[in-house]
Amino acid sequence: MDILFNLVLKVLPYILIGYIFTKFKFGWEETFIKYFVIFAIYFLFPIFTFFNMWGTSFKGYLSNSLNIIYIVIIVLFFGAIFAVIYSKTFSLKFRNIAVPIIFMNSAYLAIPLNAIFFGEKGIYYGIMYNIFQTLLYNSIGLWILSGSIIEIFRLPMVYAAFLGILMSLNNIYVPSYLDSFSKILNVITLPIMLCLVGYQIKPVNKDMLKKIFIGVSARMVGGFLVAILFCEILKISGVTRAVCLLSSSMPSAVSSYIYTRKYNADYEFASSMIAVGLIMTLVLIPLILWVI
Repeated sequence: MDILFNLVLKVLPYILIGYIFTKFKFGWEETFIKYFVIFAIYFLFPIFTFFNMWGTSFKGYLSNSLNIIYIVIIVLFFGAIFAVIYSKTFSLKFRNIAVPIIFMNSAYLAIPLNAIFFGEKGIYYGIMYNIFQTLLYNSIGLWILSGSIIEIFRLPMVYAAFLGILMSLNNIYVPSYLDSFSKILNVITLPIMLCLVGYQIKPVNKDMLKKIFIGVSARMVGGFLVAILFCEILKISGVTRAVCLLSSSMPSAVSSYIYTRKYNADYEFASSMIAVGLIMTLVLIPLILWVI
């Protein structure tokens, strides 16, 4: 379990730093956040998606990944149902709370854990899970937040994704210097995003903490239960099943803060979901690995 603790403990300090910054007022914070959100959505996220798609070998494996596609679609569909129930229960707008409940951290946490526990196949299937989730996140997720299907095509994400897939299918390999550039961007960007998540966390009362806990449980426990049920129904077994269960159990995607901020949804709720979800990961994921 050392890898899990190391991954989580690497990100929590940045969230704490961001939270500490709420105690100080410099006057430029909101301007910085505004422009960073724009920079992330129009440059960073497309770049990461492009290199992720480009660096993945699709030929010869895609047919074996159909079960993963089914599980991703089903888990996200039920996540949307959970979000509807949550919004009705607490009289909240669906678009304000939906994204952090539906979409999980299928990259930073899930891929390393799948690699450690399930080996080479775990790496590949973890990446495939992340790719399909990313495509749906940047289509259905944007539709939910913006209220317009046209918004999907206004942002560069979908074009970056399909361009990366096209490069991969044509066996055009990523040059080492571009790969290094992508990794450097990732090293710089993730800490900034986590600090911003921490900056948006506000002190909450007992009632609000309960709501956040229920939301995190819907995302993590709900995702796991849906995945295990449909893996049984679809007769999915082995490493594919293990990856589907683990990835479906991840906490909210860190990028959900960026998107909810851009579209004026409840980004404070998203920040709290991310932070509490990461803490709950230390308890829930060992139990899930034991079940797997």
